Amino acid sequence: MPERADFSARWILKRAAKAAVAGALTAAGIHHAVRLVRRRQAGGSRVLILSYHRVTPDFDAEARQTLASLLVSTDTLRRQLEHVGRRNEIVSLADARRILAEPAGAHRADVVAVTLDDGYADVAQHALPVLRALRVPATVFVPTGYVGTARRLPHDRLHAALTALARRRIPFERAGLPPAIQALLSACAERGPAATLDRLIARLPHERLVALASALERRLGTAEQDLPASTRLMTWDEVRALDAAGVDVGGHTVNHAVLANLPLAEARRELAGCRDQLAERVGRAPRHFAYPNGYYTPAVQRAVAEAGFEAAVTIEDEENRHGGSAYGLKRKVLWENTTLGAVGWSGVVATCNLGGVFSTLGLARPVPGERPDPPAEPAARTARPEGAEAHADARAVS
Repeated sequence: MPERADFSARWILKRAAKAAVAGALTAAGIHHAVRLVRRRQAGGSRVLILSYHRVTPDFDAEARQTLASLLVSTDTLRRQLEHVGRRNEIVSLADARRILAEPAGAHRADVVAVTLDDGYADVAQHALPVLRALRVPATVFVPTGYVGTARRLPHDRLHAALTALARRRIPFERAGLPPAIQALLSACAERGPAATLDRLIARLPHERLVALASALERRLGTAEQDLPASTRLMTWDEVRALDAAGVDVGGHTVNHAVLANLPLAEARRELAGCRDQLAERVGRAPRHFAYPNGYYTPAVQRAVAEAGFEAAVTIEDEENRHGGSAYGLKRKVLWENTTLGAVGWSGVVATCNLGGVFSTLGLARPVPGERPDPPAEPAARTARPEGAEAHADARAVS
């Protein structure tokens, strides 16, 4: 997760340089060539799946108090969707999946599908009106254990606590936490709250993330309910209202747990619990699933399929290939700065970022997602006393 823009002279120069490069590339027609390359990589029409998280009327105000890289303003959301809509057909996630399953060349137009992760309340409040106005279908992925509660997602709690430490100039490696918890934080400490948060999420299982968040809040004298009201998730009434408005509601586990960091049995419980809660509360079983934070393994993919989901999405910024697995659909994560120039919206930056120009030319870092399955633990062998086999046989006979 990138840090929030600070609008320093260095930052403005960097954005201006990026916009200048984007302008030169589009003027030279590079984006047209990249589109052809991407279509060849895909084996047919491009299927671009977009991922958003939070939508706010005022990006600058909200970015000062919450995790900026999850935010997009309503105005930028509208501009981004209008931009991709001028060059692509916007379809539902179900239709995008169907197109990818068709033979190459069966669908000639490039398409875009829109998704929103985590089920924040501002999706219902601020994203839905934009989607309705533009007639854009969307899928919203919901971690069911947080819906209708005062609980906040672990990444919001951790980012708030890490930011508070940084503001107090307390090094993450010397945060004064209980030794076992401090060791977890120290091992993942990076420069800045966002980079440290990335590493924590990538490495720690859900229960340890929650334990660390709680320990940091105790250290700072705060609680998760002290986070801004804008970080709350939807109520079940709001989720049902989205469903009634035609928005596809998908699964995102119960606890927003990174499944690749869990034992497989626990991952299966997260999947089944999420599926069952959505079926009960919304009235229909979810068809689509999003891996929290994008991490997955082959075993997790199989578990998602076994749980009855028809497809699953990652946050790997790669081309979706026709005939590929429905349980590893690639997405591009968007936020406010994805299409930002030196001082505001930039059409050429939007063209290069959304068209895959920067990533094709190696100017954007790929986002990892897939991990190998952990090695199987050897079966425990226990010594049996001499003659035990005979006693066991005798018990079996009796």
